[in-house]
Amino acid sequence: MDEQLKDVVEDLVEDSLEEQDVEKPSFWKKTQTSIMMIAALMISAGQFNDTKDLASSIYEATLTHFTHSIEYELIEKIHVGSSMEYVKSLVGEPHVLKRSKLNPELQFHYYSKAKYHLTLISTDERLVGYSVFTLKDGFAPKIPFAEELGLKTLAQAHKTTGSYSYDVGNLLYFIESQDLGKQQMFLTLMRGYVEYGASAQESSALINDKNKVAKLLETLDQQATFSENEQALVAPLNNIRTAISPNFYAITELEPVVIAEALLTRYEFQMFTKS
Repeated sequence: MDEQLKDVVEDLVEDSLEEQDVEKPSFWKKTQTSIMMIAALMISAGQFNDTKDLASSIYEATLTHFTHSIEYELIEKIHVGSSMEYVKSLVGEPHVLKRSKLNPELQFHYYSKAKYHLTLISTDERLVGYSVFTLKDGFAPKIPFAEELGLKTLAQAHKTTGSYSYDVGNLLYFIESQDLGKQQMFLTLMRGYVEYGASAQESSALINDKNKVAKLLETLDQQATFSENEQALVAPLNNIRTAISPNFYAITELEPVVIAEALLTRYEFQMFTKS
């Protein structure tokens, strides 16, 4: 049985490395050896079932530490329209719950994972929207129907400025929407920047420059407050859209304003994550 378990775990590691398209470094060999040693000891004690579970847990923990594939696969299983029972079977029970003030029938479910933050929006036990932002530099899940998170600036990802929301007070953020049309069941995709998110793409320098983003948003806010001509907003909006590489995205069948409402304030996020 120990040879059988060894073969299974080695196959899992080899398959994962092939999927990640990386050369197998020495620490993988060392990790495999450690797993096999633990497995052999437990098998010798007649605990084969426990050993299989332990080996699987060690493998997943190792994979999670060195890659993002497990997290990406989980996020890809979340779809608008799914039952909340099914989604919770994937991600567990939320850490925090809030009720929408715009529509009391909507409930926000908040999850803070090691590498990302997930918000689910539900009504009648059905998922009607969700959002993801990264908490770890380089964590870049694929946006449904689009590119990897942070791979393009807002202007590159969508040429036309969509409906947008922003704040420079309780939370520094800018998000805008894109109607995905009939082919995607009239869903809305939203991308943007939130201050407590990390840089999705490690090569993106601006996303971590909170002060620069703040200045861009303050300029937009001043123009929106004091200008009587909407044409005055074109330049500051363009500056923001060409500068920001998103660290946030959302998919929903709701109005974009609900996604903005679901964002935790700076104080709420600090309380929630104890950061």
